[in-house]
Amino acid sequence: MPLLLQNTIAQRRLYPFFFILICLVGAALRLIQFPTLPPGFNQDEASSAYEAYCLAETGMDRWGNTLPVYFPSWGSGQNVLLSYLMVPVVKIFGLSISSARLIPVALGIFTLPLLGWGLRPLGRYPSLLGMFLVAVVPWHFMMSRWALESNLVSFFMLLGCVLLSRALITHKRRWIIPSLLPFALALYAYGTTIIVLPIMVMLIGYCYQRHIWQHRKAWLLASVFFVVVAFPFIIFIIEHHILNHNMAWADSLFFSTPLPPFNRLAQINPEQRLDVLYANRTFFNSGFQDGSVYNLMPNFPLLLLFSLPIGLIGMVAAVFVLIRQLRRRTTQPSHIVITIFLFWALGTLPMIFLFTLNVNRFNHFYLPLMVLMTWLVDLLIEHTNTWVSKPLLRTLVVMWLVVESGFAVRHYFTSYRSSGIRTHFYEGLDQAFNAAKQLPVAQVQITSDVHYIYALFFTQYPPRDFQQHAQYSIRNDRYEVFFFGKYVFDDAYLIPNQPHGYLMRRNELPANTTARHVIFRNELWEVGISR
Repeated sequence: MPLLLQNTIAQRRLYPFFFILICLVGAALRLIQFPTLPPGFNQDEASSAYEAYCLAETGMDRWGNTLPVYFPSWGSGQNVLLSYLMVPVVKIFGLSISSARLIPVALGIFTLPLLGWGLRPLGRYPSLLGMFLVAVVPWHFMMSRWALESNLVSFFMLLGCVLLSRALITHKRRWIIPSLLPFALALYAYGTTIIVLPIMVMLIGYCYQRHIWQHRKAWLLASVFFVVVAFPFIIFIIEHHILNHNMAWADSLFFSTPLPPFNRLAQINPEQRLDVLYANRTFFNSGFQDGSVYNLMPNFPLLLLFSLPIGLIGMVAAVFVLIRQLRRRTTQPSHIVITIFLFWALGTLPMIFLFTLNVNRFNHFYLPLMVLMTWLVDLLIEHTNTWVSKPLLRTLVVMWLVVESGFAVRHYFTSYRSSGIRTHFYEGLDQAFNAAKQLPVAQVQITSDVHYIYALFFTQYPPRDFQQHAQYSIRNDRYEVFFFGKYVFDDAYLIPNQPHGYLMRRNELPANTTARHVIFRNELWEVGISR
């Protein structure tokens, strides 16, 4: 790619070709074996999808809250944006693993052309390099393939950064007015955005106050649109994290702000600050390894080798560029773009001091880090004076990405399926519930290892029946469901001396249990009738 882009004419002709090629490669990495890889289905995916099903059927979440701003979900809450986006998909295609994962994979693919367009002011090579890096990096193509609701935040923050930089570069109303809307939506994608956005707003307002003041009417209108969209979430934050109760007048609004039993801010304990810092230092030193298998593969870096140190150096370099820009009172389009991504990265840093990080909690950080890495690599190549030609250096960088990502991609599509992800994502549970649904018994005992949300999802249990007849209580700040319909999750609710069905893990029942009739069995699950 770089050797071919040596002159202006070749660049103009071949840039669209490589742009489309990278998009196709990225789409392939996200669509091959979709939706069966990752195997099984995560409980957070099931929860978001069932909430979408409830909204589509009743306009309420599974607990009966009308158009909630934040789902009470398990008790600690769950972000809502993915479920709202999923409503038309569920309406059209029904409730299934495919429909649940359709929105994330689509946004994961759309990220690539959006990023390429957003980085275009940096030059053709950094634009394509940034696209290619995100296309093949394990973190992004893995997260695009399953439906964790908080993973959507990177797309909407990226969309906001692209529109915002375009607005500051062109000063045109058509870019200024919608530029803040994606940031408002990002609040509903992941609640940690409430930490990032104020820092971004203050830094952007300070550095670009002259640009904003010159077109203050358009920026004021953009701010109004932001406040309108973010207003329900702001009300929720005030009620849940400041007042700790609902405001009476808010009950008359068209949306609801139910307060989850557990306040996530309770996780922030000043007395454990040193423990948090130590854990987060370990997280950084390991290259963002948290021991999970959701968005990373064991023995493979999350963002490819050297991404973190090069990206951090890029942050420092971007700060120096910003200082020089402020002193000279000049702005170049490329500097505006890189400054916006720098502010996004800086906005994530307070999280290091607030709570223990993992791959998902820190998902605000990775995309701006990779942009800063891309920019720094191109900057170093552009200013090199070695005997090695610049096109050759650019080619070597791309080759490095191809080789390293190739090992990760090969592992993902060949060996990852047989790793611990099968257990974490409950592979084969859909088949087990299909069998349990057909059992001719009044009750089906569900193993304590399976969350009730799977029964709701795989049986497509009617939302109104669950809201009206489910037996549950709030214990230890969590909703504990005992039973609904014929599905029993607490053995105390089984009718004594009556045959009942069961859904258990293979070998979970003692081998000498003879009073059972096995109806279905796969590699991980067993369904039958116990007498």
